Amino acid sequence: MVSEYFANLVHQYPSEWPSFLRATLLPLPILMIATYFIAWFIVPRYLVPQKWFWFLLWCVVVAMVVFYFRIKWQEVVNYLRSEQYYPVPVHKMLKNIIRDYSIIALAVCIYIIGDYRRKQKLNEELIKARAEAEIKLLKGQLHPHFLFNSLNNIYSLALSKSDLTADSILKLTELLDYLVYRASLDTVPLAKEVQLLENYLGLEQLRYGEKLHISSDIVVQNDAINVTPLILLPFAENCFKHGGVAQDGVFHVDIYLHSDHQQLLFKMSNSKKKGKAPQNGSGGLGLQNIQKRLNLLYPGRHQLLISNTEEQYQVELSIRLYEQNVARP
Repeated sequence: MVSEYFANLVHQYPSEWPSFLRATLLPLPILMIATYFIAWFIVPRYLVPQKWFWFLLWCVVVAMVVFYFRIKWQEVVNYLRSEQYYPVPVHKMLKNIIRDYSIIALAVCIYIIGDYRRKQKLNEELIKARAEAEIKLLKGQLHPHFLFNSLNNIYSLALSKSDLTADSILKLTELLDYLVYRASLDTVPLAKEVQLLENYLGLEQLRYGEKLHISSDIVVQNDAINVTPLILLPFAENCFKHGGVAQDGVFHVDIYLHSDHQQLLFKMSNSKKKGKAPQNGSGGLGLQNIQKRLNLLYPGRHQLLISNTEEQYQVELSIRLYEQNVARP
């Protein structure tokens, strides 16, 4: 309506500007009523649930009402100009009515697009909230699972009246400090995750003593790289839960971790007891949780491979990292 007014204003004499403005604004109420009626009533009740027959029928009814009032209001405009009433032929209003329909259709489309964007944003927020809630739930399941395993280790040392019991409790304290103050964060420096893994392995080393041989190759080019917390610990837990002494009488654990700004590559393998058949599935509760968390936090950016043979169990995890995952000073 505004564009029409200014486009035709140059063709009017200054004395005709007030009457021309009045003629332009006069049909505005019916256009607004028709637009909001379609957007707020017809679209949600018939277009959204795909009731096409009723939607088209209502649009035709609205178009007929707009057409009728457009003619009548044009007769009022003519009367205000000449103070004489005469009917307006239908064919003379076709140009105006087509323009009116276009204005209504454009306004309704803008409303539908805006409403769609609002609902899409709300849906994204709901998906994000649900994912965050699920991640918190998985973390909550992981903590007692980890504590159960660690306390079992200390209990075994206590039963044997080992001198290493005190050292085990100290290492468990360090692990609990991490779980309390860092595990609830969205991301933590990779160096802290490596330290957590090493503390846990140290706890297991105290438990097994010389029967456990740990071989590690850990290279972190940038300690400030951020990852989701508790992403490595479940693999270590699973290693000692399902692993065992090999044929040479030693429990072998091999760890490989290399990371740079672009990628994290982690491999962990352990020996198994002789004659222990491979188990189907992806592992226990810890591994199931980490798989779900990886799918939520690194969708399309990670790969987890699990190999389970009679002699060895191995996991291989690769994650593509982005620059925003690097902690800033």
